[in-house]
Amino acid sequence: MVKVIGVGDCMVDKNLTNGMMYPGGQALNIAVNTKLCGAQSAFIGAFGDDYIADHMKKTMDEIGIDYSHSRFYHAPNAFARYKVIDNDRVFQRSPNGKPNPFQMAIRRMLNYEGFSKEDVEYIKSFDVMHTSNGSYIEEYLPELAEQGIKISYDFSLDHMKEGVMERVCPSCYFVLLSCSHMTSTEMQEQLIKAHTLGAKICIGTRGSEGSTCYDGNQFYLQAPHWKDHVVDTMGAGDAFISAFLYDFIDHNGYEAKNLPDVIKHALDFAAEYSANACMVEGAFGHGVPYLSEE
Repeated sequence: MVKVIGVGDCMVDKNLTNGMMYPGGQALNIAVNTKLCGAQSAFIGAFGDDYIADHMKKTMDEIGIDYSHSRFYHAPNAFARYKVIDNDRVFQRSPNGKPNPFQMAIRRMLNYEGFSKEDVEYIKSFDVMHTSNGSYIEEYLPELAEQGIKISYDFSLDHMKEGVMERVCPSCYFVLLSCSHMTSTEMQEQLIKAHTLGAKICIGTRGSEGSTCYDGNQFYLQAPHWKDHVVDTMGAGDAFISAFLYDFIDHNGYEAKNLPDVIKHALDFAAEYSANACMVEGAFGHGVPYLSEE
């Protein structure tokens, strides 16, 4: 069985359009979506102790996500705010335009506390660990990679920041780059750079333009799969990553002699899964009314 662990960010996404909140955060989304694909999945993150945290834990219990190695604090749980505009999710700033300090603190608690020997041994039992730039644990990636852990990392737009790719790519097997603002040539240059720095499977996503994967030998282009009616695009990219990881590992991608076939199949599987994810409210449903926008 495929085994995937998400490590890092978790929160709820408050949809200001309909007054509902949905569990999310990329690392948690990957754990949930790979579980829905058929994997044995787990999550390590930082939770508060309010009604938001209670709903998140209840959701993970219902889905079957092990979060026993997570951290729990007497603090408000992290959340984000968004609206659905023309069927697309648009994140919203706080009313006063300033980030809540409690939000930033709890999101950085994994970085502050680090990982115990027990945590590392637990993570080693999985086929892949996924994390992201929003998890703030980059300093631990070399140590985790040295333990033989295969790491998947989503840069979002941080691959454009000076020195970030040089710091992260040597520790990673999979890397994801958001490239909607780039031309196809510029994206390919970034993917080549990521591979040269040490990553094995490098994927650039360009929204409605689809995605491109580079394995050091060739580029693989994947067009998006379209559905007639979109409900909510929140978490569509995370759904894509999840499905790709699941299918790649399920088809023995690490040892595959027919790697191009494995990559092509995983990309197409991911495109279809991601399209279906847009038919669900929030990143993966499980919405309940929120009590306050703040």
